[in-house]
Amino acid sequence: MKEEINKFKKMILENKNKKIGLLHHTDPDGVCAGIITAIALEKITGKKPVLFHQNPGQITIKKSTVKKLREKSIDFLIIADLCVDQEPEAVKEIEGFAKILILDHHKTYNYLDSDKTLMIKSQYLSGIERSRYPASKLCFDLFSELTDLKELDWVASIGLIGDNAYSEWKDFVDGVMQKYDLGEKVEESILFKIKKIIESIEVMDYSKINDLINVFFNAKKPADVLKKDLLNELEEMEKEVGFWINKFDSEKEVFPEKELIYFEIKPLHSIKSVVINRVSNKFKNKTVIIVQDFGEEWIYFSARRQDYKVKVNDLLEKAVEGIPEASAGGHIPAAAGRIPREYLNEFKKRLIELT
Repeated sequence: MKEEINKFKKMILENKNKKIGLLHHTDPDGVCAGIITAIALEKITGKKPVLFHQNPGQITIKKSTVKKLREKSIDFLIIADLCVDQEPEAVKEIEGFAKILILDHHKTYNYLDSDKTLMIKSQYLSGIERSRYPASKLCFDLFSELTDLKELDWVASIGLIGDNAYSEWKDFVDGVMQKYDLGEKVEESILFKIKKIIESIEVMDYSKINDLINVFFNAKKPADVLKKDLLNELEEMEKEVGFWINKFDSEKEVFPEKELIYFEIKPLHSIKSVVINRVSNKFKNKTVIIVQDFGEEWIYFSARRQDYKVKVNDLLEKAVEGIPEASAGGHIPAAAGRIPREYLNEFKKRLIELT
């Protein structure tokens, strides 16, 4: 652990005068990891990094992103909460013009360390199961080795809540709740509400993510994030999520012998992750699959299993094996992916057989 931390500190300090880019995931954990990293870098280097994000759900680096990084003359790239080692070709391309630091907590698919790249995953630093040590807390812990980030403990807590890691970090989050006088129940707190605000921006209009991050940059306490326009996005999302949760209650397919629940939605916005996070909390000892169909070329899906009895990342990877251009991955209790729509029936059949 000490060796990894020393490598991290050395890389930051050796590259602090370069043009730094920050690429982060768009979910609450990824956004909070991005906020913590950006503020820490500003403290360390005296300037903000150039922020980048991809479409929601994209956890590897796309060619269009490589092009943007090159156009912006980025020569030191920090990547937070993206499983870029699942498709490492883009990393190798970026190495042609930039040093790379990867901070993540997904399953390790390929080891990318080189003279240009350092990859640190939560599981390299701790015996805590990686899905329970989210990127936001990883970034908070690592950058705290270089600068004082105590005022960002509430941002790290939002990321922990967003990735369902509260039980692992209960003492940390409860301490934040007490410090800012936020009450006793996390699910009723402003931290939980901000988590939902981040979800709503990702779902309703992810082009506003940089605007959201700027709100955090100027916030001194959690209440400063509650801007009216952000609350409007939350209200719209809640209407659509509520509609599909009601549908789930009455129309879900249940396979008792498989401990499997399957449900298809056709929403206006990409709400599958929000819906499945909420309904899976009611079925912690079941494998829950939600399939999202926009009537287009691709079908998207998410899986959850809160008791860890089934590794849903492995389940989805096996279910899409051999399907052209399909992808799947994630954590033991939470994973996602996509398939061409003509393979939906085959995908469902495989899920039932493999569960």
